[in-house]
Amino acid sequence: MIILAVSTSAKIPSAALLLADGTVIGMEDRTGQPHSVSLMPMIDELLAEPKLSLADVDCFAVDVGPGSFTGVRIGVSAVNAMAFAANKPIIPVCSLSALRHIASVEDEVVCCLLDARNGNGYAAVFNGDSCVLEPSACIQREVLDSLAEGARLVGDCLGGNDQSNAELVLAEAQFILETLPEQCAKKPAVPMYLRPSQAERMKKPE
Repeated sequence: MIILAVSTSAKIPSAALLLADGTVIGMEDRTGQPHSVSLMPMIDELLAEPKLSLADVDCFAVDVGPGSFTGVRIGVSAVNAMAFAANKPIIPVCSLSALRHIASVEDEVVCCLLDARNGNGYAAVFNGDSCVLEPSACIQREVLDSLAEGARLVGDCLGGNDQSNAELVLAEAQFILETLPEQCAKKPAVPMYLRPSQAERMKKPE
């Protein structure tokens, strides 16, 4: 199966391609251009290397957040359009679930924690392959205080710089295909918004 994965929830957009022989090709854009400018040329370049077209892709995977509101919208919209045009299914992937693949198999409990500023965050906790804290908006300190000793922390909090990328999204998409194949479907992906956007939070009541 050939899977094209896209991640735009973080500052650096990326794309990854799983080839039929199991080879993974990854690419990211560090030019600083807006995701809306850099994403499609990056995907074209990624497909050109193995001489593939969108029609050759069997399934798309996309990072639906949480993360940058604008970035998530760009990635989800692009993948929805490509999948619709190619009549192929989509696997929506939570960026927090993707982050857990940074940890090694020896790490029994993994906390994925992303900074949402001012002490706020987005968190999910996994014990092996089981999610024991579903992706949610949180107060960072409350999540950290609740963790058992020895838990592995990944993300961009407490000096960390782990961010979701397309290869991690691809790893989670493969896990979903193995365990929850019904989540791979010919229907649009939907952004995962766990808290209101800054514009919504700052909007004055009428």
